Amino acid sequence: MSTIFYTAGSHGNFLKYLFDCYHQQKVLPLLFNLNGNAHLRDDQENIHRNFEICHPTFYRKFVDLDPKADNYAIIWQDFDWFFYNMTGYIDRGSRLKESGIALLERDLIDYETQFGVPVFITNFLKENLNFDCKLQGNPPRSVLRNYFLASFYNYFDHVLWIRNNELKKSLSTKISLPDILDYTRLSTILENIFHHNLDFKPIHDEFLKRNVALHQLELVKKVLHNIKNNVDQSIQGLNVISEAYILFCLDLENFDIPFNIGNNFFTTTKDIVDYIKYFPNYMKRPNNLFYKHHKHYQRKNS
Repeated sequence: MSTIFYTAGSHGNFLKYLFDCYHQQKVLPLLFNLNGNAHLRDDQENIHRNFEICHPTFYRKFVDLDPKADNYAIIWQDFDWFFYNMTGYIDRGSRLKESGIALLERDLIDYETQFGVPVFITNFLKENLNFDCKLQGNPPRSVLRNYFLASFYNYFDHVLWIRNNELKKSLSTKISLPDILDYTRLSTILENIFHHNLDFKPIHDEFLKRNVALHQLELVKKVLHNIKNNVDQSIQGLNVISEAYILFCLDLENFDIPFNIGNNFFTTTKDIVDYIKYFPNYMKRPNNLFYKHHKHYQRKNS
């Protein structure tokens, strides 16, 4: 029996399902929810184990693991995959069956109720952003966006980042998150582990089709590429986390230009290029968090 350790949003449940399929040498039944997760899969076929170590209970399983056992760790690199994981677990985490991000944007209190494990976004808004959801209703988009911006600015203290670094240092056999998204690479990895091949491409295609985090990452990369290359294109389809991540990336790139905007996000990439190009010199000042956490933030050389 193999054990898979992973951070929230990095597809440990899906990889464990594939381990079970390869163990039995057949593609087992799998029904995806609308948001792309399959967390309530029938346990009768469960052979291998998976533990999401951002959860305190399952983290103990990782701390106490037997280094000689057959352990695997899903790992990832850099900010893009931090954003990907955050988007994934918020959209399809725990007991959610439909898009968690759409629900969060529409009704944050209902999102926290439905998620299935404690979520403290409303607490953060009240304590740090002066917004009380119980008294004031659902937060404006700018307030919600600022919550996720705070998560990106303090990435080094985020449980996703911390646990992923621990996984990278562990003795477990590493499987890269991007490899799980690539059918050819993933099938090769599984064939090397189980010494036989299995055609699970239809399941993998459905897995990718329902992957909101991947679709959002592709949109974000396209927007940032167009900004960098001065290509004018409309900006559409971003959720509030993607908007926050783009602002975080722009803040890192430009360093002393603040990107504090209201409820309405930029509508074209030209809007962003112009904002940067014509931002007044007398108003330029690095983010206070860049000073506070200077070990993690350095101005890029021009």
